[in-house]
Amino acid sequence: MIIRKAYTRLDDISRVAILADPACRKGWEKNFPRLLKKVVKEHAPQLFLAAGDMALNAHKSQYIRILNYINYYNNKVWAAVPGDHDVPLKYFREYFGSLRKVVDVGKWRFLMLNTSNRMFLKKEAEFLDKNIRPNTIILSHLPPEAEGWTFHSLWPRSSDRFLSLVKKHRKKIKGMYFGHIHGFSKRKYMGIPMTVTGAVAESKTVKNNRYAGNGFLEMIIFDVKTGSVSVCKAG
Repeated sequence: MIIRKAYTRLDDISRVAILADPACRKGWEKNFPRLLKKVVKEHAPQLFLAAGDMALNAHKSQYIRILNYINYYNNKVWAAVPGDHDVPLKYFREYFGSLRKVVDVGKWRFLMLNTSNRMFLKKEAEFLDKNIRPNTIILSHLPPEAEGWTFHSLWPRSSDRFLSLVKKHRKKIKGMYFGHIHGFSKRKYMGIPMTVTGAVAESKTVKNNRYAGNGFLEMIIFDVKTGSVSVCKAG
């Protein structure tokens, strides 16, 4: 099932898979399906949350292809927000619905933002400000500027706008997940974990503010009961 509406409450979810960039490179079908199979087999998440780039260049046929893999596991729920590879957004809207989403699971609120234009605009800030609450997890395609991420992150003004809101609401935010950077990388801001989890269509090692060779494919596995996080890796 694909969540299309902006606000959703889900019950009976014990594990959530968080990912980004599943189909933004040629040859993605060598990587995404086998990683998806491994995640389902080893962790059995009931919910998948995707932070953008569901297609290579936003063609209708590309969304149909990835949906074939997603819908193969027909007992899973998916919610996605767009990345820059989903622009223009016509077919993303058709197949994945709202460009920003709130998904409540147990005590957790997954707040999914739209940074597909590579900016964090005032309307996105207003959405975050309006919908944030305790135990919020933020998902967005583009990460803010951080050490080692500036080569592929939000522009400075957008990054500053985003991080100022994070600072304002820091006691309510338990984690942040981003894509766009095709690899796995962790940072902290105001003590809040920030994770780049864009290693699905391809994976690169993120080092010295650039890509430095190949990395591992991965998705984040979030335990709803405990709030603990693990990484499911594939070569």
